[in-house]
Amino acid sequence: MRVEDLTGWLDTQEGWDYQLDDEGVLIKNERLQTLTHASFDAIDRNDLETVTAACAQGKDIDQITRVTGYFSRISGWNKGKAGELQDRYRSKV
Repeated sequence: MRVEDLTGWLDTQEGWDYQLDDEGVLIKNERLQTLTHASFDAIDRNDLETVTAACAQGKDIDQITRVTGYFSRISGWNKGKAGELQDRYRSKV
């Protein structure tokens, strides 16, 4: 991705702001209250979705699991159920 693509997208988004510096772009996400610096190299190597996802900095993320065909958010699980999830064996298909 090019820096122009990123800054052009940021210009169209409400709640996002940015500043260019000598080393990259400082991106501010007002909704999540995050400030992220993306180097020019990182912008070149990644796509828009990857760069903007990094701006979440782990906030506003909810895990979802699928058990017997149903999807459910794990944020509402009690301690025991969340512990069971940690103990599960995960295999690659």
